Amino acid sequence: MPLYRKHTKAGRPKPKTNYEVLNNNVDYGTRQIDHYPRPYSCQVTPYRELDFSERTKRATQAVVPFLLAPCKAIFIGDVAAGKTSLVHRFCHESFEGNDYTATIGLDFEVERFQVLNQAYTLQIWDTAGHERFKCIAQSYYRNASAIVVVFDMTRPDSLLNGKRWLDEALRLNPRTPILKFLVGTKKDLLDDQALCDIELEAIKMAYEINAEYWPVSARTGENVTKLFRRLTALAFDYGVQRAMETNESLLQPPGNSLLNLYFLRKEKKEKKFLKCFNCTIN
Repeated sequence: MPLYRKHTKAGRPKPKTNYEVLNNNVDYGTRQIDHYPRPYSCQVTPYRELDFSERTKRATQAVVPFLLAPCKAIFIGDVAAGKTSLVHRFCHESFEGNDYTATIGLDFEVERFQVLNQAYTLQIWDTAGHERFKCIAQSYYRNASAIVVVFDMTRPDSLLNGKRWLDEALRLNPRTPILKFLVGTKKDLLDDQALCDIELEAIKMAYEINAEYWPVSARTGENVTKLFRRLTALAFDYGVQRAMETNESLLQPPGNSLLNLYFLRKEKKEKKFLKCFNCTIN
């Protein structure tokens, strides 16, 4: 999806507006997910599935398309932890460098994916880390599908504060399950020894809060796309399973119950087959 810029001359607005298409360098092929993305480390994740669930596969192979509620992912953490830079790197393939501006309240982005050929929306809620905006930010924590705790790998104190941020978000999201990620930013600023030291502490924290760990760099883009693809795939898989288990109407287009009817009939046929597999069926 291209961005646009107006062509105008200073002080002399034109009656007609021309537009120039800007190359925003975003590879929208990364929004297509056909295979289950892998975690950064199989040892530091509570989500051990190797593929989409059978229920999800069957749902996406159905003739009737369905609508699934968007994934609401909230990004929380200390001020200047790199939340906004991380989001901008993925959404716009941009990095502001030293031009730091604190988020006031909330920034919001929407990314549309195709997961197993089904449309799915990721809502990214980039919340403020400054204490004076905390009350505003917390008002947006509710009904989250995923919580991403972001810390600055060059500041160990921001990692220690991560548990407090997570506890506050979970308090406003008592329902389970909810996806949890622990993301370290500014990986490119560390030498090998410093990286090793902070990763040991981050892995301990990830185990403690039962979250999946990712080190990233918004400057270089390292692991950024992989992280968002992984988050989206997990949220999609969990969302389909939860909707089918609770028979939520969100799984079908409005006013259409064909998808549930399809699966109810399919399950009845499978039960009948299991019951009669030892007898002769004409």
